[in-house]
This record gives sequence, structure tokens and C-alpha cells, in this order.
Amino acid sequence: MAATSKKHPEATRAVDLDQFEGMDVSQVDDDRARLRAYFPLTPGMPNGTDAGATETMLVCIELEPGNYLPSHRDSNEELLVATSGRVEATVGDETISLEAGQCAVVPKMEPHGLENTGDETAHIIGFFPNTELTATFEAPLEPFGTAEITIEPAATDEPRDE
Repeated sequence: MAATSKKHPEATRAVDLDQFEGMDVSQVDDDRARLRAYFPLTPGMPNGTDAGATETMLVCIELEPGNYLPSHRDSNEELLVATSGRVEATVGDETISLEAGQCAVVPKMEPHGLENTGDETAHIIGFFPNTELTATFEAPLEPFGTAEITIEPAATDEPRDE
């Protein structure tokens, strides 16, 4: 019996998630609401690649000690995985600590945010179940100039194999 697989836009390769050289994101009038973020598997986003993800999306977040990702709602469920450092994750009315190697599930449209409560830079990866996402914050984020950020897959001229 032969196995078949989906055709990928390019050959499988390693994608370095430890670079965290993304976009500086902040809220005006709040010096602690700042982070670096990038979407390594999403073409057109900071440090995005065409590494072949057609059904999932990642966001990589870097938080310096004392800084936080403001509360927001995502249009998709999200799995947050701490890869280094220590953060407090607030999901709805609950706050939990996450350290390297721990994760938390954030239900679709549940308000959530992260705060670095440790002494070192924290790195978090957010996994989403598809390639479209709208994140709605309470106040505008820079450099976007809006409180609602929508991410969609890059347009392609080639149809996907099903």
C-alpha cells in the first residue's frame, strides 16, 4: 500500500524559531505593553517564510521582564507554549504561571494576555488551527495603528492539492 501526502510549496526544511527577530509592538501611553512578535510560517508577516504550513499558524512572542502582551480576543483557539522564561497567562478570569515547557489552551474569543513575571526574557509560541486570524485588543497597537489586527494567508496563483 502506497502512502500519499499533500504537496508542499517547497521542500521540508528547518525553521529557526529561536531568532525572535520580529516586529516591535506596543500600545501608546503604556511603557510596559511592549513585545516583539513574528509569524515564522506566514508569508508576508515579519520573518514570515513559505515553509509549507497550509493549515496552521504560529506566532512567536518575546517579552522582556516586566512587559506584557495586552489582553485581547482571538478569532481562533490558541495553544500557548512557553519555551523560555516565566510568564503569567490570564485567560478569562483565571491567571496561571507558565514556565519553559508548559502550555495553556485559550478558547476562541476568550480574553487573554501574558505578563513576564520573571528575571529573564520570556519566549512564547502561540499555535493556531488555521491560517486566518483576527486579534482584537482594547486599545490600538503600534505599528498597526488599530486595535483589530487581521492576518490572512498570502495570495497564491497555484491551487492547493486536497
